[in-house]
Amino acid sequence: MTQMRDAGQSIPANIAEGIGRGEGDDQTYRLRIARGETEETIRHLKANFKTGRVAAREYWGIRNLLTTVEKMLTSIIGDRGP
Repeated sequence: MTQMRDAGQSIPANIAEGIGRGEGDDQTYRLRIARGETEETIRHLKANFKTGRVAAREYWGIRNLLTTVEKMLTSIIGDRGP
């Protein structure tokens, strides 16, 4: 649960840091880190759900939110090159 919480807290922190740096490679880098943290949070969430530490109702709500965030980040990053 600690790893899931840490990864989850890192998502908005990296988004804010990226946006604060203005457009450019550094912003894209931070947004990519945020997307990676989103993917990591989803993996931890799934593991906690499978072991019964997270209830189904909580799991699906959080997972749907994280999937939306991941898609939004991918959309923002998508046209910025490799």
